[in-house]
Amino acid sequence: MNVVCDPQPNCIVNLQVELPADQVTREWQSIAKDFQRQARIPGYRPGKAPQSLIDTRFAKDIREELEKKLLRDSIHEAIKQKNLRVLSVSKVEDVQIGDDKTMRYRASVVTAPEFELPDYSALTVELEKRPVNEEDVQKWLEQFRDPHATFEAVEGRPLAMGDYAVMTYEGKLGDQLLSEALPKAPAQLQGRRNAWIFMDEGTLVPGFAKTIEGMAINDERSFTLDVPADFPLEDLRGSKVSYSATLHGINSKQLPPLDDALAEKIEPGKTLESLRAEIRERLENLAESQFQNGKRNAALKQLLALVQCELPAQAVQREVSSILREIVQENQVRGVSDDELRTHQDELVGIAQQSALDRVRGNFLLLRIAEKEKLEVNDTDMLMAVSEMARRYEIPVKKLVKDLQSREGFGPIREQILMGKALDLIAANVTVREPAGGTAKA
Repeated sequence: MNVVCDPQPNCIVNLQVELPADQVTREWQSIAKDFQRQARIPGYRPGKAPQSLIDTRFAKDIREELEKKLLRDSIHEAIKQKNLRVLSVSKVEDVQIGDDKTMRYRASVVTAPEFELPDYSALTVELEKRPVNEEDVQKWLEQFRDPHATFEAVEGRPLAMGDYAVMTYEGKLGDQLLSEALPKAPAQLQGRRNAWIFMDEGTLVPGFAKTIEGMAINDERSFTLDVPADFPLEDLRGSKVSYSATLHGINSKQLPPLDDALAEKIEPGKTLESLRAEIRERLENLAESQFQNGKRNAALKQLLALVQCELPAQAVQREVSSILREIVQENQVRGVSDDELRTHQDELVGIAQQSALDRVRGNFLLLRIAEKEKLEVNDTDMLMAVSEMARRYEIPVKKLVKDLQSREGFGPIREQILMGKALDLIAANVTVREPAGGTAKA
């Protein structure tokens, strides 16, 4: 078999393949024999029709079967012969079987990028591991107080910052109610009856809380606020919103004391001291996990700076799409509107493209390291990965396995595991140096 390679940009390789006449003839005869055994032709017993008749009557079917088999086998052989790291076969075209019984065709394959592996055996990175102190533990303990807080009605003083105002209020944009002018705006901006409003600068429109500060119960107040240019709701930016408000009550949040009684409510059987110890342990484990992840990321970033290569365009585009979905979902969770996202579309695409290039290049680098180190994925690795996926997506393991089988989804999982093992191997040999002026030991 003769194979000529013609490398193209973006990790595409065009192959010109020619199969010798004797190989094509042997396969034709083998396939024709199968047709002869199975053919049912009037006047002949099964399997006894002359081969010449079979060749004539089933020439088209034999040729289709011949092309299918020779293409399948020869592409794999051509890839192996030229030692290509093929990711996919993008197209096969111009298939010809000549009068001399030779077969020729052209194929395009997408290959993994070629690059020299940098030395990853002894990397040094700068990284600080921040120690867990009592202040950190105390901050976590304070967070547990809030869900167990109680509220007390306030009498004898006006409304102050930090209070919870119980009020009825209504917003207008010009002469039109906000609920009519912007029906899709959040209800708390439009106006509500007997709503609890936390007295804080970030509440509703900036300046709202400060303007109603000092009101007494049953007081009424009308005011106009300038909406800043960076307000989350785009339709209100730069406008003037008028509100009329009536204060019905004032409530003050009372946090419970940090004591054994609260610890028992948070986690039955715990004292404050044992809860404090448990929180410290969790924070230390989290700090260690963040430190290890930081070490891996720093090591990979250092290696990527030493690897420059072309990347398969399709792989990069898939990663761009994946990253854009992540960015959109994250911003939607934060309350950013679709209109706002569209405003920054070009910027987001640019960020996604750069991230995709680094991520795809990093994936190929890690897979090459896994190959060199002969890392393997065993059944236990796959079971743990699939079980974790099932838990994350909240679906039965059997259903997930069936779905993965139907779309050949085990390959990407195997690659993810290999990349993780390669990154762990790199990180295990990393020397961590504390940044200049750092205060923690690595």
